[in-house]
Amino acid sequence: MNSMGTVIKFTFMTRFRSKSFRVMSLILIVLLSIMIHLPTLIDKLSSHEATKIGVFGGVHADLASKLAEFYTKQESPDIVIVPLQDEGSRESNEASGKKQIADKKIKGYVEFTDVNEAGFPKVVYKSEGTMEFTFKNKLQTALQLIKTDVTLQGAGLAAEQKANIQAPVNLETVQISTNEEAAAGKTESQMVMSYALVYVMLFMLYMGVIGFGNMVAMEITAEKSSRVMEILITSVSPLKQMFGKIIGICLLALSQIALIIAVGAVNLSLSSSSKLIAELHLNWSDLQISLIIYFLIFYLLGFFIYATVFAAVGSLVSRTEEVGQAIMPVTMLIVAAFMIAMFGLSNPNAGFVVVMSFVPFFSPLIMFLRIGMSSPAVWEIWLSIVIQLASICAMAWVAAKIYRTGVLMYGKRPSWRELRKAMRAYKV
Repeated sequence: MNSMGTVIKFTFMTRFRSKSFRVMSLILIVLLSIMIHLPTLIDKLSSHEATKIGVFGGVHADLASKLAEFYTKQESPDIVIVPLQDEGSRESNEASGKKQIADKKIKGYVEFTDVNEAGFPKVVYKSEGTMEFTFKNKLQTALQLIKTDVTLQGAGLAAEQKANIQAPVNLETVQISTNEEAAAGKTESQMVMSYALVYVMLFMLYMGVIGFGNMVAMEITAEKSSRVMEILITSVSPLKQMFGKIIGICLLALSQIALIIAVGAVNLSLSSSSKLIAELHLNWSDLQISLIIYFLIFYLLGFFIYATVFAAVGSLVSRTEEVGQAIMPVTMLIVAAFMIAMFGLSNPNAGFVVVMSFVPFFSPLIMFLRIGMSSPAVWEIWLSIVIQLASICAMAWVAAKIYRTGVLMYGKRPSWRELRKAMRAYKV
């Protein structure tokens, strides 16, 4: 055990003191701080002037005036309607509108056509932009309200009756569970917090396993290429050496995660981040401690199951330049798990997602997703954990054999026949 502790301490301290780790940690801190304060920075640097949209009235001058009145009544309108003189023809209006846009007087203009659709003129918005979905949606909402108002006026309803009809319906979302063994459903605010937390932690799981798992393979290959492995393998058993490196780098990963969480908490506690929290509708009282605990559990399970494979693959490579190509198949497994998790964010109870949450290489991300976004039964969670623990033990047994054999094979990568023959001759 002392020899394993020495390997853990040496691996952790060597990587922790390395310049690359410190630089990367500093870059992460700066990027995280900028991302958290980005809405505030954009708000301060951007202009708060409302966007000017021109409107040709013509025969529909009453609708144009209603549209202008709609935005005038708003407290802080983000759109200002600019009435444009009708030139008598569509071609003349288009020429006039283009000139107004070219002179930067308006961003775009609206035309009411003679084509009626469901009792209301068809409306066309023209501008130089190609992806102005935001303006389209805002104008569409305003025109829909105007259409409703015109329709209700024609029906002869009183002002109070119109106000009651146009008042928005209050719809609250509450998650329930049909499984009696599952945890209780989440409220809407808890779902928002869970979504944000799961989204962030999925990226941390994904990046952590890829980045630090790759570090395990690089660490082993570097020692093998420098011939230091020949000395180490005689003083420390392969199982202790392999897990010593994995645990050491795992502690390094956890220390970086703790640093990121601390930096994120400090930045979010600042008053300048209140706008971001308000926009995301986050409420810290809805933060579930159990979700953080499950994150640590599944992060460790995911890290160890992939790290053992990375260690075995790294032991077969003689040069660090070949590590990237050798670990590519394992990396693709992580990418596939991440893509399934992204799909599962919107549909966590899909049959395919549920099945994949029990597959060892996918369950660290998928089961954690299900815990955050739905309410799986407790037995499902623990079954997934047990399957992963059993898989880690099986992978460790196989990886230790490959590791003991591979670290002493130099030159070309050993064939599967040579590897099997060497593995049969060695007992862990």
